[in-house]
Amino acid sequence: MVGIGSVNDVPRARAAYGAAREENVQLRADLTVANNVIAENMNQIRAMAATFDLIAEENPALWQMWQQIRLTINRDCTPEDQAELERQADHHSSELRDDLNL
Repeated sequence: MVGIGSVNDVPRARAAYGAAREENVQLRADLTVANNVIAENMNQIRAMAATFDLIAEENPALWQMWQQIRLTINRDCTPEDQAELERQADHHSSELRDDLNL
């Protein structure tokens, strides 16, 4: 049954849809900007890592530590790798909290 109330709701529904669509477009634009910044930062991180490779070659102890850290600099991380990195970060954070008695 169609009543006056349902006819009156059409302009409000259109306005709500338009607002939601506009918000969606804005979020996509923001995400694109964020992805560009992340890509730019990853390029800089890779350049720094390459430089550090050269520096660490001269010091075996530093080289060994660097090789462990170097594995975490990976742009194309799989979900499993990402989960492992998050698990390691949580573990290190809890160790730090324990050391600081927090």
